[in-house]
Amino acid sequence: MGIIEIGSPAQTIDVQFDTTFNGVLVRSTRENPTDIDGILVYNSSGSRSWGYIYNSIPENTYTQTFEDDAYAIAFAGTETFNIGGKLYSDIAFGQLEQYYPNTSGQAIPFGGTSGIIGLNYNSMQQPLFPSFMYAIQDQLMEWKCSLNSSREWQNGTWILGSLESLDDRAAIAWADRNIDQPTWSVNVSAVSAGSRKNPPISTWSATVSTAEQSLVWPQKLLDWYFSGIDSTWSAFDNTYRYPCNASLPDFIFSIGNGTFTIPGTYMPYQRDPTSTTCISIITGDNSTDSSHEYTFGSWWAQLGVLILDYEHSQVGFMNKSTPLPKFTTAALDIIAMN
Repeated sequence: MGIIEIGSPAQTIDVQFDTTFNGVLVRSTRENPTDIDGILVYNSSGSRSWGYIYNSIPENTYTQTFEDDAYAIAFAGTETFNIGGKLYSDIAFGQLEQYYPNTSGQAIPFGGTSGIIGLNYNSMQQPLFPSFMYAIQDQLMEWKCSLNSSREWQNGTWILGSLESLDDRAAIAWADRNIDQPTWSVNVSAVSAGSRKNPPISTWSATVSTAEQSLVWPQKLLDWYFSGIDSTWSAFDNTYRYPCNASLPDFIFSIGNGTFTIPGTYMPYQRDPTSTTCISIITGDNSTDSSHEYTFGSWWAQLGVLILDYEHSQVGFMNKSTPLPKFTTAALDIIAMN
């Protein structure tokens, strides 16, 4: 999530940067006033740089669908976006008019933020105009996007364009994007968990998703990771619960030509009010389909820097030059344990 400015004069909104989404949508004054109370929203009537997209669709209104079967009605236009102090002009986007969640999804759009900027690899969004990264490619030195995050990922940094401006410079490990998937999909290989080097599943395909927090693994791999640990499977959480004072093993994995480590201390995600029981950020998927797509969520991004290379259809990973931030069990989110 990041703070950006839109329009002239600039209007401040907070947005999600989503690697699995393909459009650009913002909350707007076109919505029902009761739906936007207390939320930063965009007002096109207050901007000199807002413009219509002519001859695209009847009345410039279109439907934007989401992966969870939710959908939004939006009003198309173009606008100037200020991201990280750089202006990007004539960007096609939609002003949210109505949002329809699915029966089990979030009741509010974009996780409560003011908007969403899609960084998907696909080149088009509805209604037949270029998606964000394709729209700004001529305004960039390099057609790349990088994310430098931490455990408090809201404090992370997005950089669009030249990699020379990255604060943390280190060797970049590159992995080719799986061309048979529509997303930023890469192959992930398990190396070891602590002293164990015999994972039951060695390689799987996963979508790099900044919108999802969890790491979704093949179920057999998740069971293997928690074997030998005093843990209990929770169908409600679709993962394991275990004593917070237990030591989880470091997990080493490889992507492309690089090897990375998730420290065991970074595996817990939530705890009960007494701090005695923790829940892992890793969830399991019991699919038997060999082509099934798993998820590599944003929680891993605290470990390094993610680079999306649109021109060469590859994903880059880079270790940070500074030590990982430390945290304690007390810093975990507290939830009621069912």
